[in-house]
Amino acid sequence: MKKIDVLVRFANEGVYYNTIKIDPSKISDPMVFINEVFFTIDGIRVAIKKEDWEKIKQWNKIGKEN
Repeated sequence: MKKIDVLVRFANEGVYYNTIKIDPSKISDPMVFINEVFFTIDGIRVAIKKEDWEKIKQWNKIGKEN
């Protein structure tokens, strides 16, 4: 599956300044909050903005349809 770029923040950081490439099919244990979503990818816990989570969900939906 194709990887996408996502702006994340790691544990104990207050700012989203790391962009990583992720395979959305490897996301596990998502915890959705009002403004952000925490999930594990490749054994690393990260947080992303809620808007980016919505984009990932749409990307996954389109990928499954094709």
